[in-house]
Amino acid sequence: MTVYNFAEKFCKAPGPRTENIGPCSGEKFRVEVLEKWFEAGDPIEIDVSDTVLNFGPSFLSEAFGKIAIKFGEKRFYEIIHVSDKGNRNKKLKELIIKHVTIALSKSK
Repeated sequence: MTVYNFAEKFCKAPGPRTENIGPCSGEKFRVEVLEKWFEAGDPIEIDVSDTVLNFGPSFLSEAFGKIAIKFGEKRFYEIIHVSDKGNRNKKLKELIIKHVTIALSKSK
């Protein structure tokens, strides 16, 4: 499993839902990072311990909710893992589960 340091490889401060609103968006992360991991079928462990801002609901639903809808809940949890290092990662894990659950329930 590859560890993906969000702050080093994508952005220190997660942004809004879409690129037209601002940089480091959930849309860009989904398209440029997550979709590539899903297409390759490789598990990824996301580490956000070096980020300087919390992840907003718009970013989370755009990136993680939409990818879960596209590839399904089972495959989502096979591919996406969140590091257990530190409180920032633990909180993100809780929020991802929340936003994936909401997105999947709305898509039915």
